Amino acid sequence: MATATASHGSAGGGIATQALTAKPNKIDSKVLLGELQKVYTSLCPRGYSTLPVSVFKSYLSDTQKVATYDEHSGNEEDVKETGVQKWVHKVFGHSSQSFSAEKLLSDDQDITFDEFVSYHATPTNSALALPDSKEKDWSRPLNEYFISSSHNTYLTGHQLYGSSTTEGYINVLSRGCRCIEIDVWDGDDGEPEVFHGYTLTKEISFRDVCKAVAEHAFSEGGSLWQGGAGEGPVIISLECHAGPKQQEKIVKIMREQWGDMLVQGIEPENVENLPSPLELRRKILLTFQAKYLPPPPKATPIDVTAPRVPPPAVSDSSSDSSDSELEELAKKANKQKPPKAKVTRALAALGIYCSSHHFPSRAAQPFTEEPTSRIPNHVYSFSEKVFANLHAQHAESIFHHNKNYMMRVYPFGLRFSSSNADPTEFWQRGVQLVALNWQKCDEGMMLNEGMFAGEGGYVLKPDSYRPGGRGIHEDKRSLDLTIVVIAAVNIPLPEKSDSPKRFEPYVKIEVHTDAAPGLKKKTKAKRGIECTWNEKLEFKGISGIVEKLTFIRFKIHDEEFGRDDLAAWACIRLDRLQEGYRFVNLINNEGDPTNGLILVKISKRVY
Repeated sequence: MATATASHGSAGGGIATQALTAKPNKIDSKVLLGELQKVYTSLCPRGYSTLPVSVFKSYLSDTQKVATYDEHSGNEEDVKETGVQKWVHKVFGHSSQSFSAEKLLSDDQDITFDEFVSYHATPTNSALALPDSKEKDWSRPLNEYFISSSHNTYLTGHQLYGSSTTEGYINVLSRGCRCIEIDVWDGDDGEPEVFHGYTLTKEISFRDVCKAVAEHAFSEGGSLWQGGAGEGPVIISLECHAGPKQQEKIVKIMREQWGDMLVQGIEPENVENLPSPLELRRKILLTFQAKYLPPPPKATPIDVTAPRVPPPAVSDSSSDSSDSELEELAKKANKQKPPKAKVTRALAALGIYCSSHHFPSRAAQPFTEEPTSRIPNHVYSFSEKVFANLHAQHAESIFHHNKNYMMRVYPFGLRFSSSNADPTEFWQRGVQLVALNWQKCDEGMMLNEGMFAGEGGYVLKPDSYRPGGRGIHEDKRSLDLTIVVIAAVNIPLPEKSDSPKRFEPYVKIEVHTDAAPGLKKKTKAKRGIECTWNEKLEFKGISGIVEKLTFIRFKIHDEEFGRDDLAAWACIRLDRLQEGYRFVNLINNEGDPTNGLILVKISKRVY
């Protein structure tokens, strides 16, 4: 079987893909070995049973699009020894198989088939090219990055009656999330509590949440980029419904639990420019919306006013209140307009680099003419629905605003099942903080996984999306993409399937771009968890391409009895998609890394 080392934890923040891609694949499946043997044989000159190094180098350059030359020479024809040595060290430094790397420094030896397979098993031969941690630019201001963000982080399931737990915070932080949400209310015993107001979700201690964040916000090891949480700054989106007295308690708890990690001691009014993630390494920042509301009353299943917590007999599986009844209650609560915010000075003083400001949802003037839009550290926060309405009126000014200032978009309040909108719609408009419901592995979270794989939660925006960049349309290009789906092994079964013999997988490839949505092509269905297709899927002349904001999704579905259940998937940003014969590492339909692999041949042209 072909296997890849999997990491614990679900997909969504890029860590699952990073873990799969960072280690060698073990290739001993007859299906994959047979297909690689065909490639190897086709490369061997007539009369040769092994592959000359010179031919292998040409294969690397022409098919795999690998630069083995000295990058300082700028001459692909001049394959300098120093460049080859550098490439050999990068590619085979992790290889556990017996590849004689020195052969690449000479043209008078041959590459055996085992060595050819060894090369294809290395992490650098994945379809995904992970970013080089030493080359990533962490020095730009916060507004110039897309930042991996979570909505209602404390929930682990349904938005109306799912469990609230500190595990929600531990989970998303370990998966690479760098902006989390805390909804805090007055607690009955004088201790602030966290829960989803006006729902049946159970409260948890604000102090416990802060403790969990303190313990899991950052990984040890001294790397901004490394797997897990990393060391990039964490932004806390604090939705404060507490009164002045418990706001003082909130400030005290944050200072006690976070200590030197909490950014404080700077007057928000004195901020002239936003710092970089590098300057904020291992720091916790605060942005908040303060809404002073009286604590909602305790609820019963028949209370139609303001449900807060379920009685002991109510659970997800045994509630007497139907989903539709709960949804009606939530709709009523969603329409309630909170009174004017009352914020204590102590809490307001902590909104230093991300100071929340209100933008009138029915404003007629462009964003750039709103007085608060010129405050260097302001953050506008909108639901996806409000953002869509504003964008219909102010598309150009929103884009230019987001070059210089921060914006957050979060899911519409009636997404009760924790579903998500398409995050690319907001990234395309320059929104830095696209908050998603991490409780569910849906299309939105798949795209988030593709965006942030190996990025430490921060992706530098394309040049045209940053200050001094050109307009919204100038940098868009066109794409020709061809992917030959060769074979797949260790395909995980769909959730409701238990028989590999009845499993009928097919591969669907989607090009996800803002300008041309719905670009999908698929192979024919086969049978079993190891299949061979050798089918070519072509996408020609796709316009409106921004490489960093275009995603290629590989999905395997089960065609048995027309069910079309999702079995496995992978999502790769176009700028990270490597050409040539590559392996795609698969994630299952629940978001967990697997041993599944697809062998593909990729060619792309961006022009």
